[in-house]
Amino acid sequence: MGTYFCRVCGSPLAGTYKGDVSWVTLGCVDGDPGIKVEKHIFMDSKAAWETNPDDVAQFEEFSD
Repeated sequence: MGTYFCRVCGSPLAGTYKGDVSWVTLGCVDGDPGIKVEKHIFMDSKAAWETNPDDVAQFEEFSD
């Protein structure tokens, strides 16, 4: 697992897992990225106001 940071300000930009990009900081996205959410992790600690689509797998902890 690796994290990529901005060379100018040090902000996190994206992370990888097993060689694939696994997350992108949404503040870095300009427009629709054209991807579908595959799963939601750490659901036990989500904010009470957060809602998630029913058709996306949900996990209490990290899952491969």
